[in-house]
Amino acid sequence: MQSQKESRLFLQKLLQNPPTLPFEPKLLPLLFAVTQEGSNASVRSVVALIEKSPRLATRVLTVANSAAYGLEFKVSTLQRAISIMGLREVRLLVLMVGMSSFIREAQLPKSFDTAAFWKHLLFVATIARTLADVLGGDNGVCGASACAGERLVMVPDEAYIAGLLHDVGKIFFAAARPDLWEKTAEMEQAENCGSSEAETAQLGMDHGLIGAAVMHQWKLPLVLTEPINLHHSPELATTYKMEARLLAAANALAHCSHDALILRSKAGEHLPEGCDLDAVSAAVLESMVRIQETGFAELDA
Repeated sequence: MQSQKESRLFLQKLLQNPPTLPFEPKLLPLLFAVTQEGSNASVRSVVALIEKSPRLATRVLTVANSAAYGLEFKVSTLQRAISIMGLREVRLLVLMVGMSSFIREAQLPKSFDTAAFWKHLLFVATIARTLADVLGGDNGVCGASACAGERLVMVPDEAYIAGLLHDVGKIFFAAARPDLWEKTAEMEQAENCGSSEAETAQLGMDHGLIGAAVMHQWKLPLVLTEPINLHHSPELATTYKMEARLLAAANALAHCSHDALILRSKAGEHLPEGCDLDAVSAAVLESMVRIQETGFAELDA
């Protein structure tokens, strides 16, 4: 186990030279800024940054011309592609491309199962989006004052992004300290404990904190970084309490079998009183079946 000083030095060193995504650093915070209400950021500024990454530009054009949009004409410019897809969809695509590239190129221990890691991220992302859709808004099963006065601010596509990024700290940890990551993995097996518990014992912090710290460097909003930081201890959240609960629930549900009663019980452990757990478990079960039927197509991003 590392001392507190060693833990601080680990994080300090990581943040001095933080992991980067394979495109213009300004692009991600700009995409979050431009999708906020009242934003003055322009689509043209997004186009200018995407153009600096040929691979990303090609991917945006490919998706815009895919059967999913059913267009009868070929889209040949980024400006047109983005207007067809919408900025929120482009934001998600940028993250998918960046994450898949980062994970593929990271120097990870041989025992790190990247395929299983990706599938877990996609499961949690899908479940988080489903929960946000079911629980959010005045008409949601956790809307108005139903859930002890807690309201969900996070919209479904942001919940998906939170799910997609919730465990990214594991990649940063494993790439920066493969030796210590191996010890942590061994402790999980030997003591049958969770990754957060083992990481805290070995490193003095868990992957949630590591990931959130790096994403703060990426200038991602607090509505993402706080729930990601605390998805193993959502009760500590101060600003986005419901979002932290949602992400914790999505992570827990992703490990459950496809049984409505088990899903209902697990959801009840994380969501506030007043939520319609039957509606939640039914929606989550449907989303779990759907993502398995797609064969994890997002892995090709």
